Amino acid sequence: MAGVTLTQDTKGLEVLAERLNQLASADYDDLLEQIGGTVESQTRRRLSEEKEAPDGSPWEPLSDDWAARKSGRSSGGMLEYQGHLLDSIAYQVNGDEVQIGTGLIYGAIHQLGGEPVGKPIPARPYLGLSSDNENELNEVIEAWLNQLL
Repeated sequence: MAGVTLTQDTKGLEVLAERLNQLASADYDDLLEQIGGTVESQTRRRLSEEKEAPDGSPWEPLSDDWAARKSGRSSGGMLEYQGHLLDSIAYQVNGDEVQIGTGLIYGAIHQLGGEPVGKPIPARPYLGLSSDNENELNEVIEAWLNQLL
């Protein structure tokens, strides 16, 4: 009787199964903390250095009235009059989510625009991710995975 014998080397599958088990039982808290710290830093940099929306569009310039009021009283950027907004940027890990923002009421006005005191304030978005921010986060995640596996 003629026949064929097939054998399968499953050693590679065992290594893969071990890595998948490591990933399934991983503590993601450290990764979420790293993501939060990175996005907080990115947001602070956007406020103090980049001065543009996450999509790369420039913020609308200050009104002449506001620029005159601010002149000589602050050395910060457009949204850094006294530094309160910059100082208030924080992240919080809630379960499997990371939230970034500010507790300051006027933070929403700067992000979305509005008319809180009868004068329109244009939106100057500072929260969000640019493509460079996303690339940096991908590097953080990749480094975390490489360390885990």
